[in-house]
Amino acid sequence: MVDVIPTIEQVQRWAEPFVDDLLDEEPAILLEGPRGSGKSTMLRSIAKRRGALVLDLDDDSVLQLVREDVGTALASPGLVAIDEFHRAPEVLSYVKRVVDREGGAGRFLLAGSVSSFLLPPGTETLTGRAHRLSLMPLAAAETFGAKRRWLAELLEEGEPRNFRTELGRTEVFEVVAAGGYPAALRRATPTQRTRWFASYLATVTDRDLPDLIDIRHSGALSRLYRLIAQRTSSTAVNTELARSLDVSQPTVATYRRLLERLYLTTELPGWTVGVSAKTGHRAKVHVSDTGLAAGVLSLSAQRLSTAAMGGAFLESFVLAELMRQATAIDEALTFTHFRDRSGIEVDVIIERPDGTAIAIEVKSARTVNQRDASALTFLRERLGDRFQCGILFHTGPLTARIGERVWAAPIAALWDGITSEHRTAGEGRS
Repeated sequence: MVDVIPTIEQVQRWAEPFVDDLLDEEPAILLEGPRGSGKSTMLRSIAKRRGALVLDLDDDSVLQLVREDVGTALASPGLVAIDEFHRAPEVLSYVKRVVDREGGAGRFLLAGSVSSFLLPPGTETLTGRAHRLSLMPLAAAETFGAKRRWLAELLEEGEPRNFRTELGRTEVFEVVAAGGYPAALRRATPTQRTRWFASYLATVTDRDLPDLIDIRHSGALSRLYRLIAQRTSSTAVNTELARSLDVSQPTVATYRRLLERLYLTTELPGWTVGVSAKTGHRAKVHVSDTGLAAGVLSLSAQRLSTAAMGGAFLESFVLAELMRQATAIDEALTFTHFRDRSGIEVDVIIERPDGTAIAIEVKSARTVNQRDASALTFLRERLGDRFQCGILFHTGPLTARIGERVWAAPIAALWDGITSEHRTAGEGRS
């Protein structure tokens, strides 16, 4: 089987021009996202272009200087770029004072690998003073250098463009199993990527996090991540997880919040708009990167494509891809899922600021029909004009209209995945 994953050297992040523009408007930008998602690379790229002072708090000598005298260390008439800011929470208090006292655009660009809300109680969060932006691992569209931006075009046009792919089902799962972490994608083979994923999870959950908070059950956080990976795109309940981990339900609830604030999982809330009186509110939990999840579970693309959980991984992949593409869109989109007590489910709802909605269903089959879109049709009938369109993603080759404002589309359309020749096209791209 040909590895369709391109060899990447340096990929232009779609969000970078957006962040650059924001610095001309906002005094402080706070980039948050998982370790290794590319925040540092973006920060340094922007800082170099703007001639900024750069402070990397992963360097212990720099960290010591900042802790001893934050005002002197951060003194600069121009932009100050601070990487891994969470290692010195006093940085946030200093930024607040400067922004409150002086204002002005383009003063601070901060990047951190944990949510600022995970820092010790009393730590400044810069609410109302900094524009927060989540920078997740690469979208597949970024990895493959897609010329078209699927979600942006859908929002603008109201329907998907006609797209055809020659990628087979297993090749689609290769993209799902690779994920978007740049360091993993630079590994030449799936086996090397799997080793990197195992090391990454241990680093984040067993070494990095205990530096910030007290973890009472050694190894429980990484075990919980594995359990969630096995149940991704489900309404996993804490009682079951607690029993499997042999810890209390409150501990599981706390650890689930930690995984989300480490950007390893995504809790997708239930859509509660008045579609049905029987709407369920429980969140669905997704792994934030299917490559990491597949790696720590030792699931190859071939195994995923035939495993019972393959469909769940596809759903989590599509959600992650859409959310990553949304980062570069200047529109406040809300992501939820829909489920009512009669069993009608829609995997993803994208609600726009004007109240209109795009409904997304994901199927692992290569062929789909109108019956597979029954949940989308249900929502269309309930929402009326608020229903912009419904998309039924599948692993087959064609885009087709299968009902009023409802289309079937290949998952590969998300990254312009036309043929496996994309592997060659991506090599050496800068």
